[in-house]
Amino acid sequence: MDLEKFLQALWAELSIALTELGQALAPIFGSFDGVLFGRLLLTLLLCGLIGLERSRHERASGFRPHILVGLGACLMTMAGAYAFPQVVGRDPMRVASYVVSGIGFLGAGAILRHGATVRGLTTAASIWGAAGIGITTGVGLGWLATATMLLILFTLTVLERIETRLHQHGATNTLSLYLANDHRAVGKALAALAQLGVPIRRATMQPAIGETAALLVELNHPLSLSDAPRLIEQLLTVKSIMRVDVTNLHFKSVYEYDPSLSAETNSTPNLQAPLDNLNQEREDEP
Repeated sequence: MDLEKFLQALWAELSIALTELGQALAPIFGSFDGVLFGRLLLTLLLCGLIGLERSRHERASGFRPHILVGLGACLMTMAGAYAFPQVVGRDPMRVASYVVSGIGFLGAGAILRHGATVRGLTTAASIWGAAGIGITTGVGLGWLATATMLLILFTLTVLERIETRLHQHGATNTLSLYLANDHRAVGKALAALAQLGVPIRRATMQPAIGETAALLVELNHPLSLSDAPRLIEQLLTVKSIMRVDVTNLHFKSVYEYDPSLSAETNSTPNLQAPLDNLNQEREDEP
């Protein structure tokens, strides 16, 4: 019985101490709000789904960065909207406006430039969208944030497949340059193309057999057929370029078909012959 009374007295003392501690910490922690916490969880879910899609493409700014951006945007929005309610004339969305403008540094960090190719624009845009989802969820418009997340995923998945198929069905106009083992080979090749006035749309690197890599240069528009031998000859003068492939390159039509002429006369000139001759000349050089 003495032990039971002791425990009851101890619990009463602890209850009083915990109540006083809670009252002392209330100005620091505030009161727990399940609604605000639920908004943070919803932001984590929505932005995490977008981040998973980006991680599937092996993007550095993938799963966790999208979640962190969304949670930070949601937190700062709620802090600006619900903090200091006693202040008169405050703008509840002022903090959120700074989030929108300040998130640009992450987007800029996701964009990388490889020669003539720029990568990361889609990931940068998805990061910006994740910040918008966090802001929208923070002000209590969870349904709007969910709908936006679905539309973003639709854009990143379904529309990407449609865009890929459209590019596959379209005619390719690609010049392939096979480069030597030189850390400055890509820069030299792109500089040579720029000096020759080649209209570059996009340039990508791919592994190649025998050479270090193949630089695939997609052109904006077809070249003149008469310029092809000169272009090949000038490119092969660059030591970093070992071989030039024009198989997937399209040229402007410079001849009209005449039925009175033979098929051999009307046929497209063979571009591989001058290429082989130039390669043989390079091999014969001391």
